[in-house]
Amino acid sequence: MGFWRRCLFHSPVRYIAALVINIAVVLIVLSARGFDVKIYYVDAFSTAGGVSVFFGLLLWIASAGAFDTISYGFSAIFGNRKYKDLYDYTVRKKEKRSRQNLTFMPYIAMGIVFLLISFLIMAV
Repeated sequence: MGFWRRCLFHSPVRYIAALVINIAVVLIVLSARGFDVKIYYVDAFSTAGGVSVFFGLLLWIASAGAFDTISYGFSAIFGNRKYKDLYDYTVRKKEKRSRQNLTFMPYIAMGIVFLLISFLIMAV
């Protein structure tokens, strides 16, 4: 139960944010394509689901530390020298991230839900 709790049970604010983003993408796609054909709804929900899943994956990559070198470079350029070097910066960031929850999972979960909705609309 610990894995599922850590992955899926977050604050409802993140799920609401993911839901609002997905609904906005659905409405944008439907307003561009039209509201009259069923395939447009399939396209809209699958687009929203894909955007949400890929946004969640981008957050996952960022939380894994893929952009630490870039952020350290910007902090060094703009004079915010709290860290001795890049190694010290990455070690401290890794310690800080180890205490955080998986904040990217609500976006991935909502994206999967919207993809499933698009598959259901396609099947009907």
